[in-house]
Amino acid sequence: MNLPASNTVETHFDGNSPISVLRSASERGDPVAEAILGHFMARGIRVPQDVEQGLRLLQHSADQGFAHAMADLGDLYLNGKFVPQDYIKALHWLTLAAAKNDPDAERDLGVCYQNGLGVDTNFTTAATWYRRAAEQTNYVAMKDLGVLYMNGTGVPTNAEMAIFWLTPAAEKGKNARAMYDLGVFGENGLVGTNSLAKAFQWYQQSADLGDPLGCWRLAVCYRYGKGGPQDQAKYIFWAGEAAIQGNADAQFYLGEAYRIGDGVPLNTNLALTWFRRAATNRYPEACYNLALDYLQDKTNHEAQIEACRYMLLAAQGGHREAQFQYAVSCNLGTVVSKDLNQYAYWLKISAEGGWPKAEFAMAQSLLNGAAPFPKDEVEGEKWLERAARHGHLGALDTLGIRLMLGVGVTRNVAEAIKCWRWAAEHGEASSQNDLGYALKTGEAGKVDLVEACMWFQLAEKGGIEKAKINLANVSSKLTDEQSKEATQRAENFHPQPMPELSPVKRNDNPGTPSLDILTIE
Repeated sequence: MNLPASNTVETHFDGNSPISVLRSASERGDPVAEAILGHFMARGIRVPQDVEQGLRLLQHSADQGFAHAMADLGDLYLNGKFVPQDYIKALHWLTLAAAKNDPDAERDLGVCYQNGLGVDTNFTTAATWYRRAAEQTNYVAMKDLGVLYMNGTGVPTNAEMAIFWLTPAAEKGKNARAMYDLGVFGENGLVGTNSLAKAFQWYQQSADLGDPLGCWRLAVCYRYGKGGPQDQAKYIFWAGEAAIQGNADAQFYLGEAYRIGDGVPLNTNLALTWFRRAATNRYPEACYNLALDYLQDKTNHEAQIEACRYMLLAAQGGHREAQFQYAVSCNLGTVVSKDLNQYAYWLKISAEGGWPKAEFAMAQSLLNGAAPFPKDEVEGEKWLERAARHGHLGALDTLGIRLMLGVGVTRNVAEAIKCWRWAAEHGEASSQNDLGYALKTGEAGKVDLVEACMWFQLAEKGGIEKAKINLANVSSKLTDEQSKEATQRAENFHPQPMPELSPVKRNDNPGTPSLDILTIE
């Protein structure tokens, strides 16, 4: 808070005035001196802390209509500092102070409207108050207004205006979060030439001031060499700084580093420690990793219960694999109580989120009428096709069979072969056998016994019993040279890598700032 100076001719006080002078003037009832001394006493600045007396002085100054005292009281009630948090009282004092054009009160009113504290959320009104404060050189309000323009909240999305307000907040106001936000613009190529280098510089300044988001993005820059040198040691250092300050991303990735020995010595205990820290922030991947760790202790019932607890937390956080796994737990009823309604709920959530395992499970349930789902061929086919499009190998194999036979869909041999070939090339043993059979019979559009033999060998290795019979049948029709070629091709076969699919969907933009209440001190 910017401490006031008196606007009277007789007295002139500010935050540097001697305490003895402030005490003397306060005893005479001077509202400026009361506001300054009350501010100091409530917080223990320059004098022993005396919250009760400090609040009494602030209240008396505010009752005399002094705007800075009103703003200070409003801020204390808004943040629940030294007084019980009370948004109604906060709004009362802040509104009175803002009516006298106090920029700190105007900024705090913006916070109230942005976060719905004591009033209905209204981003447009929040932007109005932030602008009024910003135009009076309140640097924190400049940052807040820049964020609204950055995200198009309450005002049209406008990168130019966002940068216009964020820049003075960062350069003159030394606001660490504004520096971080400017780094986000730079990382997204929105600050002209050398954007990444500028982003790196802004993140560095933000991190140097201790902003956890600045620390984390600086760590990411060092990890991937964005705008600066790639440096694994500095990645770990800044990730650690962010993690210590509670940044959940940093906590999780630091845990990952210790789990696999990435830039640090492999240390399972430290990995779990950081995962637990991230889990307290309900970070879904950390909760999922903790669930997997507890699941390893299969003989310990309490560990299995903890595994389900963390799996549910991960599911609630949007982790699609956790949603699927928790659904399975509800269906089996081995640790949590069997609950088919919960099974159906979480399976559908995971499937609707685009998770192939869940989509395929939905398809199987609907096609077969497995409880609690009614049999529904049309709906089941939709889920099967979705799972296939997302690369689920079992779904591709099943869809290929249905297309080949014309079951539930129009018969389409060419599409069936496409499904089987993709799945076979990615290591699906059933599809390798199916594709081999189609090549043997010519349904694949050609007869190729050598390639068929190769696929049968791979399918047999993958545990498909039918492949043994098919292999024996086709092998009898090959020359020794052809048999050797098929065997060599099978030995040289390497499955295509599966497309990566993140279990948690997140906005790729790393910098959507939080709406946390910030104090104005």
